[in-house]
Amino acid sequence: MNEKPKIQTGTVGKLIVFAQDCYGKMAASVFLAVIGILCGMIPYFCVARLTADFFYEEQTMKAVVGWSTLAVLGLLLKMTLTTWSSMKSHEAAFTVLKNIREKLTRKMERVPMGVMIDTPTGTLKSLVVDTVDKLEKPLAHILPEMISNIFAPIAILVMLFAMDWRMALATLATVPIGFVILMGQMIGYKEKSERYIRAGNEMNNAIVEYVNGIEVIKAFNQSASSYGKFTDAVKFFRDSTLDWWKGCWLFSSIGYTVISSTLLFSLPLGAYWFRTGMLDFSTFITCIILSMGIAGPIMAATQFVDDFAVIYQSVEQVDTFLGQKEMDRPSAPVILSDSEFEFQDVSFAYKDTEVLHHINLKTVPHGVTAIVGPSGSGKSTIAKLMAGFWEATSGNILLGGQNIKDIPFPQLMEHVGYVAQDNFLFDTSIMENIRLGRKDASDGEVIAAAKAANCHEFIQKLEYGYDTKAGDAGSKLSGGERQRITIARTMLKKSDVIILDEATAFADPESESMVQSAINKLIAGKTLIVIAHRLSTIKNADKIVVMDSGEIVAEGKQEELLKNCSLYNRMWRDHITAMDGSVLEQEVESC
Repeated sequence: MNEKPKIQTGTVGKLIVFAQDCYGKMAASVFLAVIGILCGMIPYFCVARLTADFFYEEQTMKAVVGWSTLAVLGLLLKMTLTTWSSMKSHEAAFTVLKNIREKLTRKMERVPMGVMIDTPTGTLKSLVVDTVDKLEKPLAHILPEMISNIFAPIAILVMLFAMDWRMALATLATVPIGFVILMGQMIGYKEKSERYIRAGNEMNNAIVEYVNGIEVIKAFNQSASSYGKFTDAVKFFRDSTLDWWKGCWLFSSIGYTVISSTLLFSLPLGAYWFRTGMLDFSTFITCIILSMGIAGPIMAATQFVDDFAVIYQSVEQVDTFLGQKEMDRPSAPVILSDSEFEFQDVSFAYKDTEVLHHINLKTVPHGVTAIVGPSGSGKSTIAKLMAGFWEATSGNILLGGQNIKDIPFPQLMEHVGYVAQDNFLFDTSIMENIRLGRKDASDGEVIAAAKAANCHEFIQKLEYGYDTKAGDAGSKLSGGERQRITIARTMLKKSDVIILDEATAFADPESESMVQSAINKLIAGKTLIVIAHRLSTIKNADKIVVMDSGEIVAEGKQEELLKNCSLYNRMWRDHITAMDGSVLEQEVESC
């Protein structure tokens, strides 16, 4: 038989840790909620007293006004305290959610890049937005409301037992029966809730992929319904939701109906005991009215049971991501002797598959080191290892004589500038996108970097100049324009080492010369590592490293490799064959 899903001790502990900055507000919220519930019981006593006085013909106008006023005050106090409690709990809850999201985003900065690549964008979005949102309910509602709603019926039952134990038992009789019926919805609960959450993540991933690929979908005349992965994910989420609901609704409906029927036994039995003289009317009517206040809080408290499995899964997802292994870095800066990278017998595995094998490599300080090779040979992997995005599986990577594992990440980022082939711009102003290179840069320094990167002219032509937003991922700009803004950003950073990971691979012919000109200004007097796509751009490099299948097969200057490396010779011939005839003739002469 499937076990009843529950908030485990570990989960509660983790939730408490998440809320540790707001303990005071959470405690105040619970206290106010409990007092509010107690105040809400005052009208029941007032009505019972008025009814008893009416039955015994002892009622006076003064008593009616007095008890009625007390009842209204009780209701007003309950409303005030409950509202105050809700304000405190929500203030605490949203502070906690903010803190959790900040922890998640900081964690994303510290985990290896492979973790981010392996995790679909939709899953990450769901984790930071949807999963964290699911913690708002336990923090803002379950803690204060469930505690107070459990306390209220307990307090009423204590009073009932104090007044007449028989009426207390008669009132309580339907509650355990209702809970036994509710237990039926727990059959397969954990598996169904996990399937529901998994289906939600898959749908998120499919939606993100669909939006990102909408251009391709339209180009090939596909619709949302014909894009199989998207429709399958939506149907899977629908089926998972319905499957979970169908397993709950019957037990839930019957169970809550029985729990709310507190008069089912107390009213006929109380009436019988009253008629037989075993119970006085005042006690009878007070017990009946009090019993009507039990079902509401119990049902309000049990409504949260449905959320336990989701809360458990949400807490575990957040905790699992926060528990990811980080790239360990010390905090104390180290002294770098120069700007040379050195790989010492470095191997690297990605998803348990080794993609780099025993790499031994030295770059040229204040010179140009180019890394070339067929697609999938490991060129970009080396660049990402140098930039500190990944950690080597074995061997050592040195920068300036220091193992990069011993260099604080901020110091490494200060010395190394990385320009990728797919440059990301944030949907903020061009000015702020460039200023990412150095936060304290003045507007004048940003503009100077833009001029050096050959992008000042086209920026001025934009509607709002430097205040123009780049659009989602820089969508308002061409590939070459995005590339030059990225180069301006790197220029502003003033790093000693520049890594160009196929930086001109996607530049259009018209802007390639401007990108290349910007790169030439960027690298002046610096150590440059180029992951080359177009071999003509690195023919004059101080050292060219040729890679194939994750290994270095040759290194040297252009002339040496053309003579001694068949792979490089073939790549060069393929490259110049693909070029325009006039360019081909010029390149052959330059050899």
